[in-house]
Amino acid sequence: MFRRIVSRVIAASAGVQMCAAATALTDKQLAKKPEWYRKDVAALEVSLERLGRHGFNTSPSYVKEAYETLMKYEDLPNAEVQWRLARALVEKAFWTKDVHEQERLLHQAKEYAQKGIKLEGEKRCAGAHKWYAIVLTKLQKLEKKANYYEEIVKHLETAASLDKQDAYTVHLLGVAHYKQGNFAKAIEAFENAEKVRERFSPCNLYYMGASLVEMGKKEEGIKKLIAAYRAHAHNEHEIKSRSRARTMLLHLEVDPAEYEIHPY
Repeated sequence: MFRRIVSRVIAASAGVQMCAAATALTDKQLAKKPEWYRKDVAALEVSLERLGRHGFNTSPSYVKEAYETLMKYEDLPNAEVQWRLARALVEKAFWTKDVHEQERLLHQAKEYAQKGIKLEGEKRCAGAHKWYAIVLTKLQKLEKKANYYEEIVKHLETAASLDKQDAYTVHLLGVAHYKQGNFAKAIEAFENAEKVRERFSPCNLYYMGASLVEMGKKEEGIKKLIAAYRAHAHNEHEIKSRSRARTMLLHLEVDPAEYEIHPY
């Protein structure tokens, strides 16, 4: 999947000239390369794949390994590597408890994401725009006076237009609108995310439900909140959204019998 990118990156790091239209290596061709080359290709392919997924990674060790591999190529003018380095740093920041360290990692991530955007050229790079927006979202939480709303929306809209299969980007666009109090736009984004991939995350269902409640559509909102609470959580973000959904249901005085999951 990433063999074309990997081939260029490895070759560049070895000082070998390769044209931009380099042909992807097949497994048979790769087998003829030196052992060091094959190992680097394998490690980088894994790193690019792990940091290329639409959703968040659930393993700090995966993020650490991928980051350490990609750091070998941080000086290369390659948008795919640069935005994945930004992503790795954002996810490292998530697993870090120290606020000052979080801020340091996020500012470093911002630099890599900006590099990715500058390097995208004619072939636009959805990942660079998405993770630049995520970095700004995270920094906005730490920098109380900062307001990156317009820039966040701009880059998420760009990312969504470039990768129409990424429901998470559309969801994040909805969250940006929700936090700004633009509930109608938020609901539109959450509904569009569901069209891309139905019930892909409790987070989307929770925020959709919360937005509907804010818009005065209580009954519709309750249905989405119940769906969010009953959905399976795959990571820390989704666990938190399920908890928030339950808290809101309690606040709305919904009968627990309507949403609690009873064991067999």
